[in-house]
Amino acid sequence: MTMFLKRLYSEPPGLFRSGKSEYPDTIVFKEGFNFIFGKKDSSESKKPLNGTGKSTLADLIDFCLLADFGSKNKRLWKEKDRLEGYKIVLEFEADSVDYIIKRNTIDSKNIEFGVLYQEEEIPLKDAKTKLFQLIFKYPEYEGIADEKWYRSLMSFFMKIHKKIKGEFTDPIKFLTQSNKLSEINQYQFFLLGLDNKLICRNFELQKDVRDRNTAIRQVKRIVEENYGISIRDVDSQISRLRNEIKRTRAAIDAFKLAEQFKDVEIKLNELTGKIKDLSEQNFWMDKKIKSYKESYELKDRLSDSKIRGIEKLYNELNDQLGGIICKSLKEAVNFRKGLARSREDFLKEEIQQLESDIRKNEEEKNKSDEQRQKLFLLLKSKNAFTDLTQAFYYLGEQEKKLSDLEGEIKTYRDLEAEKQLYKKHDAEIGLAINSFLEKIKDEIDAFERLFSEVYNRIYPKSASSGFSITPSFGVDKVNINISFDKDESKGWNKGRTLVYDIAVMLNAIHNDIRMPHFLLHDGIFDGMDKSQFVELYHYVQSLQKEGKRFQYIVTMIEEGELRGNFGATDELSVENIAEQAIAVFTPNQTLWID
Repeated sequence: MTMFLKRLYSEPPGLFRSGKSEYPDTIVFKEGFNFIFGKKDSSESKKPLNGTGKSTLADLIDFCLLADFGSKNKRLWKEKDRLEGYKIVLEFEADSVDYIIKRNTIDSKNIEFGVLYQEEEIPLKDAKTKLFQLIFKYPEYEGIADEKWYRSLMSFFMKIHKKIKGEFTDPIKFLTQSNKLSEINQYQFFLLGLDNKLICRNFELQKDVRDRNTAIRQVKRIVEENYGISIRDVDSQISRLRNEIKRTRAAIDAFKLAEQFKDVEIKLNELTGKIKDLSEQNFWMDKKIKSYKESYELKDRLSDSKIRGIEKLYNELNDQLGGIICKSLKEAVNFRKGLARSREDFLKEEIQQLESDIRKNEEEKNKSDEQRQKLFLLLKSKNAFTDLTQAFYYLGEQEKKLSDLEGEIKTYRDLEAEKQLYKKHDAEIGLAINSFLEKIKDEIDAFERLFSEVYNRIYPKSASSGFSITPSFGVDKVNINISFDKDESKGWNKGRTLVYDIAVMLNAIHNDIRMPHFLLHDGIFDGMDKSQFVELYHYVQSLQKEGKRFQYIVTMIEEGELRGNFGATDELSVENIAEQAIAVFTPNQTLWID
């Protein structure tokens, strides 16, 4: 149940160097100390070692472990042009299985991830979920383990120098100063293997409290900006609005036209619609009359000369046939004439009916129009259009203002009621956490003993330190305290972070807690007494001899004081550190291959 880093390189090769002849373009990680070393020789004694690429190499590891890539990470972001066309590749081991991650800066939201030689491309979000389940998830843990925590938890193991205010200020607040302690406590309990369900409940409660308080402030601001009053004066304003609405309604009733105006308006709309319908009916009936008249005027006649011509033609052929044809023609002509007369009579009747309907519609239109004119004159004589419209508009505005204000004050009071309920829940959770801390006192004491052991090994001549988890009366409910003698280290918070981080990792090894078994500390020894570095090195060696597997990755630079403070410790001469290092950079041989 462990995670170890194995190799870091680029595809294609040639983006960065290791400074090691045996694997020039690959960073090969090992167990125990992994130095990323900045070194200079006599020809470079006056050149600075800052900017050689030690922290940038740490950024590349973090990039493969799905850190955000953007302008906030200034050091890596400024190299985006150099990184174009390359994939950064990290191989690691988890549960004795080799995995691989490939990521590029052009399409950093898609990751190639999987068992070595079986990787597949997946979205960044899915990759975070898979890595969380692979690295942190284990069924034995009784608390809450949320896959959305992946990067927050990984930040504990990847402490990289960002040149920002507040770095290494507190070993517990390992994210940023903007993260609430109630949030960070969730992760700390998880990393320590302690049940964090109550701690998570408290975080959600405090988040709800903050959201509620923000809403209360917004309601107060809206009331002050829109109504020009404070929240405590809302009831008086509501009372004034209600009285004003009553007064306005009374004024409208005084017109004696409030309801009549409404009825008149409805009647006007009905009459206008009726007139429109009648006009449309007359239009189409008039069109139909014109069509009938045009059809009526087309006479269906067969001239006598044509009939005689036909008779003569058949008489010349045969007298008897001519007689028969003549008779048939007369019958056909008479039938056709009768049909034409019937058609003419029908069209005349239709035209008469349509003309009658048009006259009726016109009469109805005139009556409706007269009624409509009377209604207009009535309203005009009472000034209803002007006075009532303004009155109704003013009434509507006041009613809307009242409704909005009542809604705001209801929201405010509901939020204040929730505030009282939250106080009750807050007290209940506080009591539950107090009882829980008593219940797990043995587990806390066990970690305190481990912490003290680590401290005493790294600071053998110092006064004793202390670790405790105690109830807090504030919103955080828990205080994780690391006491440390400030006089024992120039880098007090860095020393506390160093001891605590190693203790957490050793606690995970002792208790089989699923998490990475590596730590990366960038710049943690800057400003610390180098004697602590020597003691840490020997302590790590002793732990390895005991069979404890872990990796401690640290950035170091050669300094004049380094040689002097190490004294007769041959193992930690500059040359031996460079020999043991996984990466060595100089002012002329930096990380990047130009």
